[in-house]
Amino acid sequence: MTDTSKSSSGYPDLGDQLENAPIEAEPNPEAKAEAEKKAAASKKKQTSNEGGDKTSSGRPRGAIWQDCPVRPLGVNGEMSYYLDRHGQLRAVKKHEAQVILHLFGDRIELLCQKFPQYDKEGSRKRDRFDQTSAAMTMISACSEKGLFNPDGAVRGVGAWKDDDGKLIYHCGQKLITDEGDKDPQELDGKIYPAYPPIPAPEKSGAKTDPATKALKQFETWSWEWQDTTPMIALGMTGVLMLCGAMDWRPAYWLTGDKAYGKSAFQDLIKYLMGGDHGLVQSTDATKSGITSRLGHSSLPVALDELEPGDEGSGKERAIIELARVASSGGQWMRGSSDQKGASGNVYSAFLFSSILIPGSMKPQDRSRLITLHLRPLDAKATKLNLDPKAWKETGRQLKWTLISRWKTWPERLELWRAALAKAGLSGRNGDNYATTIAMADMALNEEMPSEDMRKGWAEKLAVFAQTETEEIGSDAEDMLQWLIGQPFDVFRRGELWNVAHWIMVAAQMPAAPQALVAGGEDVGGKIDNTIREEAAKRANEKLAKVGLRVRGKEADAALFIANARLPGLRKLFEKSHWANGEWAQSAKRVPGAQPVSSPLTLAGQRTRGVYVPLKSIGGFLSFPMDSAPTQSSAAAPPMSQEYEDGF
Repeated sequence: MTDTSKSSSGYPDLGDQLENAPIEAEPNPEAKAEAEKKAAASKKKQTSNEGGDKTSSGRPRGAIWQDCPVRPLGVNGEMSYYLDRHGQLRAVKKHEAQVILHLFGDRIELLCQKFPQYDKEGSRKRDRFDQTSAAMTMISACSEKGLFNPDGAVRGVGAWKDDDGKLIYHCGQKLITDEGDKDPQELDGKIYPAYPPIPAPEKSGAKTDPATKALKQFETWSWEWQDTTPMIALGMTGVLMLCGAMDWRPAYWLTGDKAYGKSAFQDLIKYLMGGDHGLVQSTDATKSGITSRLGHSSLPVALDELEPGDEGSGKERAIIELARVASSGGQWMRGSSDQKGASGNVYSAFLFSSILIPGSMKPQDRSRLITLHLRPLDAKATKLNLDPKAWKETGRQLKWTLISRWKTWPERLELWRAALAKAGLSGRNGDNYATTIAMADMALNEEMPSEDMRKGWAEKLAVFAQTETEEIGSDAEDMLQWLIGQPFDVFRRGELWNVAHWIMVAAQMPAAPQALVAGGEDVGGKIDNTIREEAAKRANEKLAKVGLRVRGKEADAALFIANARLPGLRKLFEKSHWANGEWAQSAKRVPGAQPVSSPLTLAGQRTRGVYVPLKSIGGFLSFPMDSAPTQSSAAAPPMSQEYEDGF
């Protein structure tokens, strides 16, 4: 007997024909292709999450009912996700009556109509709904939508960019888009839930341009770079406003002594952002506190009094690391009570302020930083009086100006990036300053910047950036500076020497400490080449015991650093970022570094390592060397294997 039920393709006639066809018969190629095409279309329709097809009960798939005010988003583990009656994102674990009622809010009567509850006589109960039926339908609809992960899919208040680069500004109760204002909803696969409103942009009707007004206000502070910093401050303000829509977000640090105007500057920024609802601002924040406040938003973060004395505690260090992650919209992670962990992407720009900038910041953090240096205020200057209402209005107008000119952003940014590259600013520096100056330019000018304007400002910013980044260095430079500054082999008479002093003796530098060269002996003030050579040999013997050695002389000398985690090296790097042998990785990144091809012997210890030219150690050859040769090679000269195995 032939089974006439529907096949998996949904076409019973075709299934019946195929099932009863002779085994040896070859199917018609055209018929087979047509059948496969129809089967694929049917399967796609059945598994669609767009709500276009119907379930067996007649409701659209992925919907509680047609045009239901509560919209299912999907499931993740035990959680079902919805946009409730008000458009808020809601995660539901148990579909209890009170939970369902809260989802429908002021549409409860509609809920009762769709899922009526009846008494024993079959009459519909007033103001009652069938919780079980509602819960079953809601869970089914969420499951039909498929898996849902809010991380990366949900966008809260603030600026965003769609896949085509168009700006979407989420004000909480409305979305400002190229197509006009819209209610919170799903757009191009991203969820824009409703939130309490933040200050919305507002077209300026005033005669004074908001960007010009803000720039003039920034000029009232006393800056170390008075002709440059106000423009940077204006660009920073624009970056803070639209940070979520940007591919790169620099971090900014305002620094100056007490009574220089740091707090007033932070107040002005707060007003321009729209007040407390337009940014996350604190003087005593934690990483978890910041991420909790941010949620899925792209609001800017402004933190005051992040002093270096506290940075070592770990709390401030975690915040700085969060700012690093935010620069490119990366993901933060932390543990949670359910052992599953918590995570999310952060798209905020950060403004820090303090008297001193933490000196222990990592190079990768410092390279994302633009510093604004305050100087003492003029004693005769009128006390600053900021009107919150007026500056909030200016901020809304400035935000509207930037949003209205967003279409010019990609081209404008590339023009400034190219101009800065010609002036010598590229890489991270180029990203930081191009983003900032392009934003300031967009705030002030509707038209594109002229070539002369780009060239003039690029040259100014190149000088500014060079002075700010000279001390940023790199991980490799930081490692070398740590190493040569460590105390090493204290003489009994109380003189303290460090690794740098011993390297100078081993390299026979004329400026090497005479007491160390003479070895405590009275040489009558005369140190000839023979004494220097003997001292160099003694110094290398001591350095070899901790995994170091010098080859060559003076400016052509190079320092060997062992790869092996020798006790002496571990002691020198104790309490540093390189304490567990990471120094070997950093040493390879030093310009001119030469890894050895075979293990060397140092004080009986066999190890591979890297030769680092002394000229690559920042400032090392700046010691007084009146008689030192000026020429130097790109890398240390090769030495014989007899020399390599000599210690």
